[in-house]
Amino acid sequence: MFYELHHSVGVDHFSVEAGENFSFPPHIHHSFELITLTSGSMKVIVGGREYILTPDKGILVFPNQIHALTTFRKSRHRLCIFSPKLVNSFIGSRQGLLPVDPLFDLPSDIADLLFALSPDDNRNLIKGALYTVCGLFDRNAVYEAAGKDGDDSLLFEIFSFIERHYADDCSLNALAAELSYSYAYLSKYFTRTVGRSYNSYVNQYRIGEVCNRLDNTDDSILKISEDCGFRSLRSMNRNFKEQTGVTPVEYRKRENPTAS
Repeated sequence: MFYELHHSVGVDHFSVEAGENFSFPPHIHHSFELITLTSGSMKVIVGGREYILTPDKGILVFPNQIHALTTFRKSRHRLCIFSPKLVNSFIGSRQGLLPVDPLFDLPSDIADLLFALSPDDNRNLIKGALYTVCGLFDRNAVYEAAGKDGDDSLLFEIFSFIERHYADDCSLNALAAELSYSYAYLSKYFTRTVGRSYNSYVNQYRIGEVCNRLDNTDDSILKISEDCGFRSLRSMNRNFKEQTGVTPVEYRKRENPTAS
């Protein structure tokens, strides 16, 4: 399925897909997600706020925003998930900010241009289409500081903890000790809010960092595994294959055929 983890951890990840009558429960990932329709309507919840999506509109979900999609009757949708690294200039000036309203006007010709692309296309073509979409979104967007909403403050504290400690003790016990919450409460809260277990999310985050290191350094896979918080190379390899569909060696060779 399009939403499986291995579709959203690559540093320069880009995926598009289309379907009909689609619904998906609350979830979160490290990529942008663009949602648009060619017919029908869909309820989209982003950051606890509810929007009705119709054709010629788009919703741009920022990284680490909880969102859910619900089709009550009929809809034909198109989805694009892409790494923030593909729009560095756009995201770089908006660190710590989130849009007040993710809904924007998306002309059908621009959407058609984007969704005609595939992950194997020239990266400059992909970046050009994504920057066009982000520019249209940004033209009328209003931003607010991320994490100011009281309902989300605990979740942002958890994300901050993971970002700071993914390379060492990032366990739920350590999180509970730092935030002075019970282990059981945090476990239930995270699973209910994010739609997946805390350990599953941490593993995804770590694998994302592994991908980043594989793409941008010549470090050995063993060193990368250790630096990204895995207790053993075997554990990292297993998680990497589950999330990306390939081994770390295969991933690195795909980007650099001469790598070992």
